[in-house]
Amino acid sequence: MDGANLFTMLSAYRPGAASPFEDYCTNGLAYLLATGHDALGALVAEAAGAEGGVTDVAVQPGPDTPLADLAITFADGREALVEIEVAPAEAVERPDAGRKVARLQVGFEGGSPGAVDWNAIADALADHPDRLAREFAEFVRRDVLGLEAVGLDDALHTNRLYALGGAALRERFGSGVRYENSSSQPVQGRYRYLGTTFAPAGGDLHYWIGLVNESLPLSEHYHLMLASKTTPLEEPAGQPRATGNWRWEHWSGMGRVVRPVGPAEYGSLLGRMG
Repeated sequence: MDGANLFTMLSAYRPGAASPFEDYCTNGLAYLLATGHDALGALVAEAAGAEGGVTDVAVQPGPDTPLADLAITFADGREALVEIEVAPAEAVERPDAGRKVARLQVGFEGGSPGAVDWNAIADALADHPDRLAREFAEFVRRDVLGLEAVGLDDALHTNRLYALGGAALRERFGSGVRYENSSSQPVQGRYRYLGTTFAPAGGDLHYWIGLVNESLPLSEHYHLMLASKTTPLEEPAGQPRATGNWRWEHWSGMGRVVRPVGPAEYGSLLGRMG
């Protein structure tokens, strides 16, 4: 832990090891754990069945350690390998460590039994005297948990729209909903579409919700829309030009985005699924 440095930990990213956003979350947690934020350390120690504080944190441990996002050592000598989840995903089978090592997951409420959920992390850091800890708690609420409305500029340049989509889907359909981020390649910072493809009760990803560009060539204006591959929607609309390569039959929209989009707007649009 001596010499723990935020920039050193951020430099641990290896292409192919994790998505850049997942890596930002992983390194943020690693830095706060390594610099002695006791409430966060106690939360992880309790989940690992360890006693005492965190004594060492390794980001993306090397080839001699079974694959994990973090490796943590506690004061009592117990170790934990931690998987960071920023969107629900299939369970990942990890090699046996060959020694007494706790397996933990940081994820969403209602996920794996015994997992440390992001809500608890945000709560543990929200009132911390360290400004950096408070900023990380705010980052978790907005960029991971999707608990706040998102303005158009932030929707296009941060993870917040994806987080909002995931939060709205978990709220409406429960933790069993399957979803993944889905967007076109940006062209000079503009997208044809940007949002979340999902399946309410497992199965195929036959629904999509998010922002669709108003026109081609791409403009600065977007509409909030819901699409279904096979099932009719209430208040139907025509397929927008910017998604002309899709072969999805059914669309519904709430018009041009002129103010921040939040859980209420997503919830209302999802209600058109019938």
